[in-house]
Amino acid sequence: MRKFYSYIICFILFSSTAFSQIRFHGKVIGEMSNEPITSASIYFNNTSIGTTSNALGEFDLPVPGLSNPELIVSSVGYETIVYSFKPGEESTHTYLFKLKKKEALMQDILILPDATRKKYLDIFKENFLGLTEEASLSRIENQGAIYFTKPGSEKNSFNAYSDTPLIIINKKLGYKIYFQLQEFYYNQGSGITSFYGFTRYEELGDKKRWIKNRRRAYYGSTMHFFRSLINDKLDQEFYKIYIVKEDSSGRLTGHENKMEMAYPTTAAQILKPDSSNNGNFIVTCKNKIMVQYNRDPASKDYLKMHVMLSSALPTGVRSYLISNSGSFKLDKNGVLLNPLSVLFTGYWVYEKAANLLPYNYDPDAKN
Repeated sequence: MRKFYSYIICFILFSSTAFSQIRFHGKVIGEMSNEPITSASIYFNNTSIGTTSNALGEFDLPVPGLSNPELIVSSVGYETIVYSFKPGEESTHTYLFKLKKKEALMQDILILPDATRKKYLDIFKENFLGLTEEASLSRIENQGAIYFTKPGSEKNSFNAYSDTPLIIINKKLGYKIYFQLQEFYYNQGSGITSFYGFTRYEELGDKKRWIKNRRRAYYGSTMHFFRSLINDKLDQEFYKIYIVKEDSSGRLTGHENKMEMAYPTTAAQILKPDSSNNGNFIVTCKNKIMVQYNRDPASKDYLKMHVMLSSALPTGVRSYLISNSGSFKLDKNGVLLNPLSVLFTGYWVYEKAANLLPYNYDPDAKN
C-alpha cells in the first residue's frame, strides 16, 4: 500500500448557486510606467468567471454571489494581485490595479538530465493531478513551463514553480483549467505534498455532456462534505464523523502500546460561528477527525483496480482531517479559508486538482 499525505491547496472548491448582477470595473497598469497592460488575466479565483484587459488595460466582470470572492489580476512578468472583494462593496467606480514587475527568481533552478526531469514531472503530475480516473484523463498542455528547485538542504524533496499558468485539459469533467502555480512541495521520505495557486475554469464545450461525470465527482468529495457540515446535513448526505484520540492500552516490553480510538461526534460539537460575526465558521480540530462516507464515490472502483485497494471492500470510504493549529475556518459557502491549515489523509489524498470543481458548480443544476 502506498503511503500518501496531502494538503489540498487553494482550490478546495465549493459553491453558491446564485450570482449577483453587480458588475466589477477596473483597469490594469504597470506600477512604474503607468501604462496600460493589455491581455492581463482577471478572474475570480476557482470560478469560471474571468476576462482579459483590453488595449486600454480595462476590464468588466460580473461579481459572483460568494461571501469571500478573490479577484486575481495577473500578467506574465508581473507579480500577481489578489484582491478580496466584499459583497456589497461599492462597485460603481473603476478600480485601478498596478502590477509590479516580477523580480528574478532567487532559488537555484535545477538543470536536470532528461531522464531525471521526466521522473520529477511524473512525481509532480501524480501529486498535483491525483490518482483517479479524472487524473488519468487529464493532461498538462504546457508542462515545459514547470521548473524545479531544491528546498534548502532537505533530502529527497523538491519544489516546483511555473511563471505562466499551467493549462490543464480535463476530459472527464469537461474543463480547461488555468492553474497559476505559486509553489509545489514534495517530500519523498514523509510522503507529504503541498501546493497552492489560483484557478480559472473554462468549459470545453456544451456542459450538458459532463453533467453526470461532474455529479459523480462531487458526491463524496471535500466540497460535498464541507457543504454538508455547515448546513447540518451530514446524516442526510451519508456522512458520519468521529474524533480520533490516542489511548494507552498497556505496556509491552517496557513500552506503552498506544492505539487510536474513534469516538462519534456531531457537527454541533465541532462547528461554531466565528465570533467576528462575518458569517464564517470555525471547526475545532484538536485531534484528528475521521470522516466516514457511507456510499461508494466515483473514484473508488478506479482506485481498487489501479492503486492499492483490494477487490473486497465494504461500502464507503474513510478520510481524515488534521490541523496543526487545532482549528480551521470555513466561510458560509463551505470554502476552506486557509487551505494550508488542513492536512488530508485517507481516501481524499487521492483526489486532487483533476477532481475539483469551481465555486459556481451546482450539482442540482440541469445544465
